[in-house]
Amino acid sequence: MKQTFSTGELAKLCDVRVRTVQYYDKKGILKPSKLSEGGRRIYTEDDLDEFRCICLYKALGFSLEEIKKMTETANVYSFLSEAVLTQQEKIDKEILTLQQTRERLAEVLEQIRETGKIKTESIKEMDDLLVKKKRHRKTDIMTYVFLGIYVLLLIAGFPLAFSIGGISPLIMITITFILIIGLIYYHSEVNAYVCKKCHKKFSIGFWKNLVSPNGIIRGKCLKCPHCGCRGWFNDTYPE
Repeated sequence: MKQTFSTGELAKLCDVRVRTVQYYDKKGILKPSKLSEGGRRIYTEDDLDEFRCICLYKALGFSLEEIKKMTETANVYSFLSEAVLTQQEKIDKEILTLQQTRERLAEVLEQIRETGKIKTESIKEMDDLLVKKKRHRKTDIMTYVFLGIYVLLLIAGFPLAFSIGGISPLIMITITFILIIGLIYYHSEVNAYVCKKCHKKFSIGFWKNLVSPNGIIRGKCLKCPHCGCRGWFNDTYPE
């Protein structure tokens, strides 16, 4: 007979809090195989194995939304493979940013040791690096605002335009087209990409941005102009 576990026992075996197990049940990520007559959760050995996998996904940095998709996908390893690649690309981008910051810090430290002060140029370079990061975060917010307006037009604008009739649908189609073209142009101007192989940055023009496949979470499918590597690249701030 297979062993069963209570919520507390499952939490202890996986080194998490009881509330975590309860929360995952509430979110539909891991449901107990059955309930006792008193309504208590009862987990099986299969549930334990699945929860250990969930804990692994969480430790690897995946969001609860991504983990839920994995648990609902029939071919979980295919999905996991793509998710891991995406996670690697995010880490590569963070590594590149940290490497640039570390190089600047090393230059500053060397200047202090040699001259006892910091050159004005070095201070400006560090400021520029921080400003670029802040500016890129702001552009990300603006992109989401554009997308929100676009979705609002699709959901509410078109039904209203067709109910009014006349040239209203044509006007709405024109506004939506201009908005999406403007969003693509704006995205091309304020973003760059980091190659996951050579770790170099590159930018793309409007037409390349328009025709390149967009994986949303995975980024854009592009070819690195530096090393020729082809794949999904996440955006970052331009040089």
